[in-house]
Amino acid sequence: MIENFLTRTIVKIEAQLKFPNLKKREVGVQVGFDLSSKNLTSDVLKMHSRVGREGLVLAIDPDPLNHSRLKQVIDRKKLSVKRVQKATYSEKTQNKLVLGTRAAYNKLEFIQSDESPAFTDEVIEVDMDTLDAIVADSGVDYSKIRHICITNNGAEYNTLLGMTEILNKCPNLNLTIASGRPDSMGDIEGRRDVDVIREFLEKNGFKTNFIRLNKSFWRGVVIYLILKRRWMFNKEAFGFIMASRGERSLKGFQRLY
Repeated sequence: MIENFLTRTIVKIEAQLKFPNLKKREVGVQVGFDLSSKNLTSDVLKMHSRVGREGLVLAIDPDPLNHSRLKQVIDRKKLSVKRVQKATYSEKTQNKLVLGTRAAYNKLEFIQSDESPAFTDEVIEVDMDTLDAIVADSGVDYSKIRHICITNNGAEYNTLLGMTEILNKCPNLNLTIASGRPDSMGDIEGRRDVDVIREFLEKNGFKTNFIRLNKSFWRGVVIYLILKRRWMFNKEAFGFIMASRGERSLKGFQRLY
């Protein structure tokens, strides 16, 4: 995995855009991460750049290869990251994980999706649990949890349904949630995932904004157009719901993401 001046700069900028309220000695929770990219720019590292070694990042993902790679990074960089090899759901159970050509494309078998060359024929059995149970088992101090980022390919809403205790115990909280997928993965009982998730969050006292990546400045222009030389603006793309509650108001510059 490549780590140089450019990747470190991207991590710092995206950490500020995605997690601006996250501070030293606090706790960030990352649900779903990708360590299969050749560039070391995982959201786990972005969170860690905010909380530092005095804080903690709880990194949750069911892919064993992801965890093997992350462990190497943690050991080498001496990061304050606690790994949990599970998928998140609304209850404790098991399911199969369909592996993608890279970890960012992994998906749980029960998640509907269009056929795609991004999926392989390799499937593994994985444990699933609620985020409430995972956090409780990890011994994390609820009062220090300040940001939860959920990017697990169609399982975001089910993850939210399994974090009732967290929502009750964390009044000052930011959430970043992948949603707005234009294909069948973004369908929840005939409604679009972004609408269902925003409605759920607003009922729980959150203010929300939605940013679609092909219409954003940072991801659409800087990352895709300038660095990757890919035109995104006439293509369908997913995005992120950025939500805030209590003392953790959204920053105006987050709209640039």
